[in-house]
Amino acid sequence: MQVKNQRFQYWGYLLMGALVFATFLLIKYMGQQTVLKAVLGEPGEIVNNAMNSARVSPRITSKTGAITARSFKMEDMSATKDTLIYRFLLDGEHADAAIKIWMTKRTSGKWEIVKSDTLYTN
Repeated sequence: MQVKNQRFQYWGYLLMGALVFATFLLIKYMGQQTVLKAVLGEPGEIVNNAMNSARVSPRITSKTGAITARSFKMEDMSATKDTLIYRFLLDGEHADAAIKIWMTKRTSGKWEIVKSDTLYTN
């Protein structure tokens, strides 16, 4: 009878480990995009693309080194919900970068980045 319990424990732990690993991968690769889409709605995809491209941009990484962490913050939203100021931080090996983007909703209904600014700190 103990052999069945040990076999179940082995497969149970293996299954639990696989579930934890799958959850980790889902959060790591889809979590940010899902959160941005839920919070920001339509412009979430544009902001996510801006964050991902800034993380690998040679212009930014030449000053910061490899990016080790990133975080984001929505700063202002107008009463009409047609403008958005968004800031995200990239922590690098040598320096940090704070990137601020201004977005507006055009008359066609599409969101567009109209201006961006990058500030580097040591």
